[in-house]
Amino acid sequence: LSLVGTAVAINPDAALRDLARERGWEIRDFRTARKAARIGVPAALALGALGGALAAAVSRRDRA
Repeated sequence: LSLVGTAVAINPDAALRDLARERGWEIRDFRTARKAARIGVPAALALGALGGALAAAVSRRDRA
């Protein structure tokens, strides 16, 4: 990338991202939706499971 006029790292992996930061290159990451899904989906599943467990516990307590 240093041989081109304006170096831009597109969707870099971790090593290229570090190198781009070190050399002051612009970084463009168009994978943000994938990153959000990788973080958001497990969090939503965990919250749903927690809510389901809480609802089941309250339901059982009311029956007793």
